[in-house]
Amino acid sequence: MNKLSWELIQTFSTVAKSGSLSKAAKALNTSQPTLSRQIALLEKKLEITLFERSTQGLKITDLGAKLIESSDMMLQASEQFMRTASGSTLSLAGNVRISANEVIGLYYLPEAITEFNQRYPEIQVEIDISNQSTSLHKRDADIALRMFRPTQPELIAKRLPNIELNFVASNDYLRKYGHPKNLQEIAQHTLIGYDKDSQFIKSIKQLGFPVSEKDFYLKTDFLPLQIELARKGAGITITHKHLINQWSELNEIMSEVTLPHLELWLVCHADVQHNRRIRVLMSYLTLYFEELLS
Repeated sequence: MNKLSWELIQTFSTVAKSGSLSKAAKALNTSQPTLSRQIALLEKKLEITLFERSTQGLKITDLGAKLIESSDMMLQASEQFMRTASGSTLSLAGNVRISANEVIGLYYLPEAITEFNQRYPEIQVEIDISNQSTSLHKRDADIALRMFRPTQPELIAKRLPNIELNFVASNDYLRKYGHPKNLQEIAQHTLIGYDKDSQFIKSIKQLGFPVSEKDFYLKTDFLPLQIELARKGAGITITHKHLINQWSELNEIMSEVTLPHLELWLVCHADVQHNRRIRVLMSYLTLYFEELLS
């Protein structure tokens, strides 16, 4: 049997997991006919049938299913190969990709990355904004700013200062409806909270205040929109204490109420920790957030 190209094995693995050529083609950024030809070529080289064809699409054979684990091991080895190669880079010139959630990405990173680029113009920074955890194993990002401590042993994590939270409302809103003096009074106000994410409600309940979804008149899981609604006088929300002073129209309320803080972690994969570009950016971000939040 001739040597198999990695591309054919990757195609098999993606098609097997996707369950269809169309989904696999989208994942691999190629066409269905190309994948169909590659699967046929792989079957010819292996002299076995990997998928049963029908009008309903592809169905993996029993023999094909036995090969999925082996293809996964090859994929993981390939990813580790790329991470290790990247981790040995000594040059500063090149790209570094950082992942952060919406609030960190919109309200913290612009200043940080602007200053970083002025110091290190040869490093090109790519920023991925998502509330979902990007995969550092698959190199979806080189560095991630996360609000929780990672548990995977192969990840390197640096604890940054906690992010303190406070109730906030605009001056216009407070002039119209008054200042709530305690958690019981706040229930009589227009509350801005999450739609599908229950984090806000859980935070309030930890304070001993019974609250449910029906108590929130404005709901969105897009955190910057919660802030903007509060700025425009729509109601009361919870946001980062550091951000409140950025807008003169916002006013911190019930500061005597201690809300649960948010953890902040700077994370990379162990295989790339010695990459000079990644190391420089991580060191810079560590100092930036320590000075900003301490």
